[in-house]
Amino acid sequence: MSTTILRWFRILAVTGLLFTTAILSACGGEEPGSSTSGKADQDTTATLVAHRHEAGETCFICDPTKRESGRLWCAEHSRYEDRCWICQPQLQDASRAYCEEHGLYEDECHLCNPSLQSGAATPPDAAARGAAADTLFCNEHNVPEAKCGICQPQLAGGLAVGESLKIRMPSARSAELAGLTLEHPNRGDATASLELLGEVQYNENKRAKVTPLASGVLVDIRVDVGESVEAGQVLAVVNSVGVAKAKSEHLSALAQLDVKSATYEREQRLAEENIAARRDLQEAEAAHRLAVLSARQTRQQLLNLGFSESDITALEETQSASSDLFVRAPFAGTVVERNAVLGEAVDSDALFEIADLSTMWIELSVPESQVFRLSQGGMIVAYIQALPQLRIEGQIIWISPQIDETTRMVRARATVPNVQGVLRHGIFTKVDAILGDPNESLILSRESVHEIDGATFVFVREQADLFAARRVKVGPPAAPGTVAVLAGLTEADPVVTRGSFTMKTEFLKSRLGAGCVDD
Repeated sequence: MSTTILRWFRILAVTGLLFTTAILSACGGEEPGSSTSGKADQDTTATLVAHRHEAGETCFICDPTKRESGRLWCAEHSRYEDRCWICQPQLQDASRAYCEEHGLYEDECHLCNPSLQSGAATPPDAAARGAAADTLFCNEHNVPEAKCGICQPQLAGGLAVGESLKIRMPSARSAELAGLTLEHPNRGDATASLELLGEVQYNENKRAKVTPLASGVLVDIRVDVGESVEAGQVLAVVNSVGVAKAKSEHLSALAQLDVKSATYEREQRLAEENIAARRDLQEAEAAHRLAVLSARQTRQQLLNLGFSESDITALEETQSASSDLFVRAPFAGTVVERNAVLGEAVDSDALFEIADLSTMWIELSVPESQVFRLSQGGMIVAYIQALPQLRIEGQIIWISPQIDETTRMVRARATVPNVQGVLRHGIFTKVDAILGDPNESLILSRESVHEIDGATFVFVREQADLFAARRVKVGPPAAPGTVAVLAGLTEADPVVTRGSFTMKTEFLKSRLGAGCVDD
């Protein structure tokens, strides 16, 4: 019995049921004797690369961070693509010993020969290996391995604008059966933009906390959360001893003013008739002035407590020194918070919060490297997830002069109208910050565009059963439900619109556990 066979018997004995389960999962779980069981049996020894480490150790098989950058990895068989003889049998060099355990030639397997890592032995020339990698071909999907989006979806994030990965469908009728719709992009005006995330906040310039201007007991609450109020509307009534005192002082000052005014007028008449002494007139005049100042002071005290001119006029007419203090709305808006409880003692705590919801702020987080592209007064277009067709235009009103030392982001703020009242404090939005003047671009339906690994893609049909996941650069839409493609596409490209999510699923299916032999 060969060394390789003995090694695999030992692996089977150790891994047991776990190994068997993993084989069935990778190979589609075919039963022996089925039409594909021979293929599955051949793949089994390569599907799981069984190996052991000392505690805490890892290798390139179980730790993706230790794999060579730019070298394709066969996720189906857990080895480098240029060392997978199941996928690439044409590349095998029969003259070199092969390490089945780790999927490498023995003269380059530093896991079996640690001396290779220390430099005692030199592995084959990397340039030669790279040349071999250029010949890799995915026989399963009939495209070059480096372009196979089904086998190598991890390459998507590294594509430049205009580059693509290929997706081979099972048959020429697959697109028809999946109900895919193709459209050619149209020409239209659009502008370059910077895509940002934002959070909706109340417009703090139109938000107020309403507090009683004197301590007392809350005896009446006239509004609740969500109600619209007008400027000056009474929100609540507080029974305050201080208010009663202020009213009494004002009424007393008015009474004193009446007396001093009458005395001053009498002394003026007597002085004119040379009956009263000049000194008596001067004293009456001084007393009158003091009475006027006292009345003005007590009146201002009532104004400071929130009384309106009409309230003071009514007080002077009725002569009522009640203790009622009216808590009023400072401007028209909506009650967004209520802390008032009937019968509680109140002092300086806010009873209500009023906000004018006709406009809102959107707080933006701008990457350090992109903030120079924004300017105060620049335009933005905001979208919310629940209503993707709704386009909300606004303007940047502030860009912070500071950068967050932890996130390396710069805060910015935009004001937007609250269209149809759909914006809510705290919800997140997608924001396109408009850069420059409009220019002619290609216009697509928004459902055609997908984000994969942080990049934007569309799916272009190249053959009846072959599609390309093409990376594109997009800008803000020219109309609701559309998106502008600024680069990476031409008018002649047939782009998948309806059903494009099916293409995305096909593209990413290997990440969900599917592989080449699962088709």
